Amino acid sequence: MVKSKKAQSTGFAWVYGLVMLFGIGVMFITFDQVFMGHLVPTIKNMVNGTTSGIAIDAGVQAEINSNIDKYMDYWHAIPFLLFFVVIIFWIISAIRKEREGEYY
Repeated sequence: MVKSKKAQSTGFAWVYGLVMLFGIGVMFITFDQVFMGHLVPTIKNMVNGTTSGIAIDAGVQAEINSNIDKYMDYWHAIPFLLFFVVIIFWIISAIRKEREGEYY
């Protein structure tokens, strides 16, 4: 059935894309809660605090915090990127299915 051309339908591509969007959404919400709720505050508190006995220079603290914020901005852009990848998948699968129908 997988190698059959009839198994590749536009409806299958839409269902597959919707399942992928749902999975991406659930995983992003889960990981975002872990990152924003636990990891980022913990790392920033460790860098800004002097409880470890090692004093970190203020310039280095600012650089570490800005790099964490930069990578978290990249992290927040990932769902939009993956959403557009799924949209492109839908468009390509629809065009491919239409071209297969022209030959018959």
